[in-house]
Amino acid sequence: VPTMATSINGLPLATLFFSVLLFESSYLCQSVPGIYTFGDSLVDVGNNNFLSDSMLKADFPYNGIDFPTGKATGRFSNGKNAADFLAEKVGLPTAPPYLALVSSDSQRKLNDSTNAMVTGVSFASGGAGILNGTNEAFEPIPLTQQVEYYSIVHNQLIQDVGLACANTHLAKSLFVIVIGSNDLLTYFDKDSQVSKQYTPRQYVDLMASTLKQLMKEFP
Repeated sequence: VPTMATSINGLPLATLFFSVLLFESSYLCQSVPGIYTFGDSLVDVGNNNFLSDSMLKADFPYNGIDFPTGKATGRFSNGKNAADFLAEKVGLPTAPPYLALVSSDSQRKLNDSTNAMVTGVSFASGGAGILNGTNEAFEPIPLTQQVEYYSIVHNQLIQDVGLACANTHLAKSLFVIVIGSNDLLTYFDKDSQVSKQYTPRQYVDLMASTLKQLMKEFP
């Protein structure tokens, strides 16, 4: 998680994220019914595998060589990533990739996947950024689109379990956002135009304000 000079409700973003990891395991297992993950390759568990036009995929060795299956899973890692370890910490299965639930090639459809949605969904996409233009040429799922996908899941949950139950469930769930490093890499790329448009301070402020606005759009 990149360190940015910003805060939400007075707490630094890094503090908000890492404080989650400091809870007692027994308390988390009892209180967290689902994990909804947004972000980039650090927590992508396979969404990019379903992006036919994207060049950013991890569907080949040596990705996955230390994963339990020994095969590449779409994780940008030799084994499990942060999303897997966090799910284990709270006693939940790793949230499935959103695109696996809605892909025409998948046996699982969104409207038949209430159980999967209740324990969480991952919207993370390798290469994604807070800003829509980050790695645009490689066509990851930007955070704005990830939030839109979550809105679909939110509405489906309400339809399946009712408004009251859905709200209670989501209020107790974890919402994990691990994103921003690709935006910074884009800024410092020697061929990037954004460094000519913004000073470093202006760019970080843009990242922070965009993230804050997107968080407000969560239903």
